Amino acid sequence: MTEYGTFYGIGVGPGDPELMTVKAQKVLQKARSVFTPIACAGRESIAHTIARQFIAPEATVTKLIFPMTHDKTVCEKSWEENTHQIAQVLRKGTDAAFLTLGDPMTYSTYGYLLKKMEHLYPQVKSVTIPGIPSYLAVAATANLPLVEGSEILTLIPGNTPPGKIREFLSTSDTILFLKHHRHAETIYTILHEMNLDDKALYVSRCGFEEHVTTTKPTKEFLEKPDYLSLIIVKK
Repeated sequence: MTEYGTFYGIGVGPGDPELMTVKAQKVLQKARSVFTPIACAGRESIAHTIARQFIAPEATVTKLIFPMTHDKTVCEKSWEENTHQIAQVLRKGTDAAFLTLGDPMTYSTYGYLLKKMEHLYPQVKSVTIPGIPSYLAVAATANLPLVEGSEILTLIPGNTPPGKIREFLSTSDTILFLKHHRHAETIYTILHEMNLDDKALYVSRCGFEEHVTTTKPTKEFLEKPDYLSLIIVKK
């Protein structure tokens, strides 16, 4: 009977390597096979850049392509193919670590891989190591308490329909827009219509040298917002 290695999902945090957990560092120091996501061939992996200093020199680092598309067929194919590729290593009894930005359980590619692994290779033991999500790092950097007492916090992906966005903005005390870069102009239009412009904080590249925080993003930011950005609306 094949003795599979352990599949580790590691959250590397928002950008600053010092914000990676001690547990994540220890696993990476022992892992001999590390997988990291990229959007297309030839691209650098941001997750790998963050975690690089903790990966053992003798470890093999493999980039896995996950196309940035809403086409379910294309996504399903990439999730399945990449799961099989990771399983090839696990089948040898070798542990494998998959790196992911922020936290593995919050809007993460790892979540889809985990479900595929559990379905296709139920004999594999999976261990998930949490990471600090970007919005918590942003709140800490800005010294901004997100919610207190009975206040309500809502996470909204950028592709949420405008009607639902207005609903959440009306009923929540603090609203976080994640993965919003393709919809930034629409979101700011809604904020303007609801007189919430002065309640919004735009942050990009938190934890990186290029960190930007502004209450009034320029036209350039809105037309070409950074993928690694978010909007906090604190009412």
